[in-house]
Amino acid sequence: MSIYWLMLLIPMVATLHSVKLDINLRMLVFWLVGALLIFIIGLRYEIGGDWDRYLSVFSYLDSGPFFENFRGRDIGYEFLYWISMRLFDGIYFVNIISAIIFVIGLIRFCSVMPFPWLAMLVSVPFLIIVVSMGYTRQAAAVGLIMWGLVDLMKGKRKHFYAFSILAALFHSSAVIMLPIGLLYNAQRAKIIRFLLYFVTIIFGVYILFQEIIGHMYYYYITIKFHNSEGAVMRILMTFSTAIIFFIFRARFKKVFQDEKLWLIFSIISILLLPLAFFYSTFADRIAIYFLPLQLVVLSRVPVLITSKYNQSLFVVGVVITYSSALFVWLIFGKHSSFWLPYKNILLM
Repeated sequence: MSIYWLMLLIPMVATLHSVKLDINLRMLVFWLVGALLIFIIGLRYEIGGDWDRYLSVFSYLDSGPFFENFRGRDIGYEFLYWISMRLFDGIYFVNIISAIIFVIGLIRFCSVMPFPWLAMLVSVPFLIIVVSMGYTRQAAAVGLIMWGLVDLMKGKRKHFYAFSILAALFHSSAVIMLPIGLLYNAQRAKIIRFLLYFVTIIFGVYILFQEIIGHMYYYYITIKFHNSEGAVMRILMTFSTAIIFFIFRARFKKVFQDEKLWLIFSIISILLLPLAFFYSTFADRIAIYFLPLQLVVLSRVPVLITSKYNQSLFVVGVVITYSSALFVWLIFGKHSSFWLPYKNILLM
């Protein structure tokens, strides 16, 4: 359990510590922490609720030529899994590559925030520990989405589309992020053209991924095969962040140029909460792509608070909230036992 608290303690100390480092030294420390995360995530052993499932579900790739065996559902992950099993005799190669993709995306995303260590701290309890160490395919997809979001914030929509498509190669659900690029910066006069683009993309995605969509619809919607314990509480945290965004929206809009992007994220995050009561796993897996909203809002709001006392109070409140979330999940979480005790192939 101590390894998880260490993952939270590092950004906590950096957030609350008053010493300011040179920007180059700060980035060096940031990337060193990233390297530590890659070690913890990528070389974990029998950690996460889906550890055995990954070995069994993709076992059809354990032998034979890749193009004779792959099923084309998540071809990016399938290909890395095949290399991992054929050349490295285990799942660790694909895990560490997925961890590298995730961590690079996370570090790049956090580093453009005004309070980067606070953004990192916010990501620890669920995005890092649960997602990156439990949902390997989706973790890689989220890492690519975060990389693309940084470019989208800079107005590079084509880059965002490219990263979204790459993300879909690891987890097909990432295609839902493509319309975000269309919505962002769309003017009212271009709404008809946007709708045409949107319908075309939805139709194209359905044609290309018809089997996958049918598979996901059956398991996530039609039957109760999947049920995510704690989904409502996890989505509630993003929902609460969206409410904070709307409270500070006027000031947010004046200071940051990408307000519309996080308005879209906030609206979708609010709509996901009622959905979680009926289709918990579906809502939970979709909500993963909107977790960056927490990192953005909670690390930017302190900039919008003029009073130093209130700013400090807000930061401390965020630290306490996410520390409490980790404590509750580790002690009382129904599935946290799959993460305990932490094991690493290099520490055994």
